[in-house]
Amino acid sequence: MRGPLRLLRIFGIVLATAIACLAVIYFSIPMNDTQQGQFDVILVLGNPAKSDGSIGPVARSRVLEGIRQYRAGVAPNLLMTGGAVQNRFAEAQVMQQFARSQGVPPSAVFAEGESQNTIQNAYYSYKIMQAHDWTSVLIVSSPTHLRRASLIFRNYPLEWKMDEAPWPQDYPLRKRLWFWCSEIGYTSYGRIFGFPNAHQYLPHTHFTLPRF
Repeated sequence: MRGPLRLLRIFGIVLATAIACLAVIYFSIPMNDTQQGQFDVILVLGNPAKSDGSIGPVARSRVLEGIRQYRAGVAPNLLMTGGAVQNRFAEAQVMQQFARSQGVPPSAVFAEGESQNTIQNAYYSYKIMQAHDWTSVLIVSSPTHLRRASLIFRNYPLEWKMDEAPWPQDYPLRKRLWFWCSEIGYTSYGRIFGFPNAHQYLPHTHFTLPRF
């Protein structure tokens, strides 16, 4: 019995060490590169619409957080981002319509509807920001998504800060746990080796030592 128990103990130690390393790599990613409190634009990262074209619960939560910051005077503009990824409805356009339905003036809400993932969200949104001479941005997304977004947006010459939108109240715990696990793994891989789907949209990212 000693042999199997010893192997099991070694496996447990190795597994715990690997998990700890991934956690350090992931949670040490900076969430901002500025301490300023006002920005040119609030960028709300997309999430798929429902199959009937209405806004989904995660996207709704993100947009409401963006609107909250907009009404607090953090930025005079809102930019929704996301193309038709999961169905025929462009995420940004659905989110833009919802923001307008909440009383945000149409002139203050912009939409980027080409992107298919977070890397493209940054790429196409940055082009819109350049066209408007916007150089600072508050980026709104769900808790598990922010560090991957940080890793991507730090490649652009912007002053940026991440802002956490709460999970929808009835969002299942199992989904939250799954998103945390998958994001920690994928984002840690991207920090070390670069994102495999970056292509022409993002320079190859290299590992940087965690800062404490």
